[in-house]
Amino acid sequence: MTKKGIVTNVQANGTWEGKYGVMYKFEVSIGDDTGQYLSKSAEQNKFVVGQEVEYEFTGGQYPKIKPASTFQQGGYTAPAKSDNVQEMIVKQNSLTNATTYVCNNGGSPNDVLEIAEIFSNWVLKGQKAPKIDNSNDMPF
Repeated sequence: MTKKGIVTNVQANGTWEGKYGVMYKFEVSIGDDTGQYLSKSAEQNKFVVGQEVEYEFTGGQYPKIKPASTFQQGGYTAPAKSDNVQEMIVKQNSLTNATTYVCNNGGSPNDVLEIAEIFSNWVLKGQKAPKIDNSNDMPF
């Protein structure tokens, strides 16, 4: 359970070797609660005398105090790519492939743009390439 209170005492109380390395023990008092706090740092700054804090207290034979968790569980949702971004990806890919085609088969920069447009129209709109007069040795 999360509580809120003003830190009244913080006393270093040795070290402890755990699976995460050396931990520094502190005895912390907040209101009526006193418990042990373990820190990875000898200069812990989670509990400072005179400051109000949110904390979790676990009573029992060995009472524990720790800062309240600020973690909020939530699933990661990747941002949706807009249609414009998807269209730009298709166009860039079409341009790359058209350039490769023209470099391997001869042609001009205008040919690259025409072929790229044919590729992107097929991917984005389902339009098949128009019939082209093959007298210029282009395979379309």
